[in-house]
Amino acid sequence: MFFSLLAIPIVLGQTEYKALPKPKYDPAVIAGQREIALGPAIQHDVTMEVRYEYDTPAEFTSSSTFGAQTFAYSKGYVRWSVTDGRLFDKPCRILKMDGITKNTLKFKQKRLDYASRNQTTYWISLEGKILRQSVKIEDPTDTKSAECTYASDHIDAFVSDAQGRRSFTAFPKEGMSKLDDQFKPMVLDNKVVLSHKEYVVFDPFTQAFTPYEATYGGIFRGEYFATKFEGIHVDIRGPSGKTITFISKEGDMVKAQFSEHLSLSLNCLPESRDPFYQKTSGEYRKLSGGR
Repeated sequence: MFFSLLAIPIVLGQTEYKALPKPKYDPAVIAGQREIALGPAIQHDVTMEVRYEYDTPAEFTSSSTFGAQTFAYSKGYVRWSVTDGRLFDKPCRILKMDGITKNTLKFKQKRLDYASRNQTTYWISLEGKILRQSVKIEDPTDTKSAECTYASDHIDAFVSDAQGRRSFTAFPKEGMSKLDDQFKPMVLDNKVVLSHKEYVVFDPFTQAFTPYEATYGGIFRGEYFATKFEGIHVDIRGPSGKTITFISKEGDMVKAQFSEHLSLSLNCLPESRDPFYQKTSGEYRKLSGGR
């Protein structure tokens, strides 16, 4: 038996593959909320935890009862200090901040754990004018840095990132005072001297002047590590939402709440409240016989 095979032409169309969208990595959390409220007041080197917390409700079954629980875990840290220094042969305050935050990207069949880092330093004159800004940002795909010098009416910036190196001059539409207002004190000697302020922050990588506002929110009292705290809280609003910053009357940032679950929190007592420390000549020294 013979079979007749017919040649049937088959046209195979070329499949068009589109490039997958690049993952969007969340930036690292950094400090600076205290300085927005108090200005660049001297601050010893301090570290706080980036904490994620959530509550589970109570559950009742036919045979068991499970009580409500609170779960918390660390997502990273921030570290910062405010010290006396010099720039252009003039005295200034140096606000140095560093932060690493761990996050997770979830895909259909994959989970990607990563960390982002932000290192930012400001040099601020004793009159409250920003003199210089240095920024370094890292994530899994890029490391970029910028050096900015603040003049009387403009900013000279030098940027290095994945696109290469470049320099430019930026002129803020509303003048330089709105930039300096970031560190204009709202509270001095535990007295509110400015209940509300609006300011902008310069991003050298996008050349954007991002608007923010800070408002005195009232007083707080509570316990932390079996120690009573009281002070004020300042609400800071920006593109990412509202941050509630709790600052004790000793000038320590006790907590900064970014959202219902995410916050900056102390993981030990600040040195101003630790009985094993004393302050001498502007430096914190551990007492003999302490922990």
